[in-house]
Amino acid sequence: MHVARTGALAAALIAIVLLAGCSGDPAFTSGKVYLGQQNYEKAIEQLHEAIRNNPGAWQPHLYLGMAYADTDNLEMAHDEFFTALDLAEKESDKETVEGQIMRYWLIYDKQGEQYNEATKYANAIEQFEKAIIIDARQPDAYINLGYALHMSNQVDRAVEVFEQALEQSPDNEVLVENLTNVYGTKAGNLAAMGDYQQALVNFEKIEVIAADYPDLMYNIALMHYQLKNYREALTYYGKQLALDDEDEDVLYRSFLCYWALAGDLTDLGQEDLASDEYTAALTPLLKLVELADDNVTYHRALMRVYNELGMENEALLEVRKIEQLLTGETGE
Repeated sequence: MHVARTGALAAALIAIVLLAGCSGDPAFTSGKVYLGQQNYEKAIEQLHEAIRNNPGAWQPHLYLGMAYADTDNLEMAHDEFFTALDLAEKESDKETVEGQIMRYWLIYDKQGEQYNEATKYANAIEQFEKAIIIDARQPDAYINLGYALHMSNQVDRAVEVFEQALEQSPDNEVLVENLTNVYGTKAGNLAAMGDYQQALVNFEKIEVIAADYPDLMYNIALMHYQLKNYREALTYYGKQLALDDEDEDVLYRSFLCYWALAGDLTDLGQEDLASDEYTAALTPLLKLVELADDNVTYHRALMRVYNELGMENEALLEVRKIEQLLTGETGE
């Protein structure tokens, strides 16, 4: 799982240009002075007065946002920053506002990254949440927040965060990788608890965004098998075999699917259709004995299929092969 890293911005981004639009308003001038003195109560009071005096001006909103951000009133800071951004008409003015939004966003994002690196995930979560309050448009904070949540075993919430971020940045490869990993963790946890249906849902979500995820076809097939969706399981085992046609585990599980299908059909009195499934089971089994001729389990399965198909001579040959293998294993 990767953690996004936000590069340092140029000092010019952090600096505030002298703003002229409300320079003739004593309330605005006083608000800036109080802000510089860190007298936030007076600064906020004067800047509100400046907004009343100049309701269409963007500058007082920007400075008021800074005052709120410096006092950790982040929701109010967000509202003032984006009001300033909406009111600013010149591109250069918008860039000034964006610079301040980024400055405060970086403060929390960088602190969160430091906590992530120190494995202090609870602290990291707090900082990334603050970064998102300041500016919810930045995907990196979501990636890092989701990572911290995942690492602190808050899997459901990590999924929500990554999914929300993916809506904004569908082509972000780091985000997709992190989301697939957390889907995988959630699916594994659900499967371990026996909730194969919901585990399948999460594996299928991975298939939508990252079909090349390791062993994905195998895991989807396994969930279908556990749910007794044998035909669907075979479809996905086939996709896994297309990647590696000598995967003994997948070949054997394919046999188990055909065996189960044949058994269900036999129970329904459909012996002809059951025979077709037993015949299909021969393909993975013959491949298995070709790959591992000394495996007693494979020969026993092959013997059982031959018996079901009435292939007595072939079944007898398998019996003899099993005896030879067992004799060799026991040293007799």
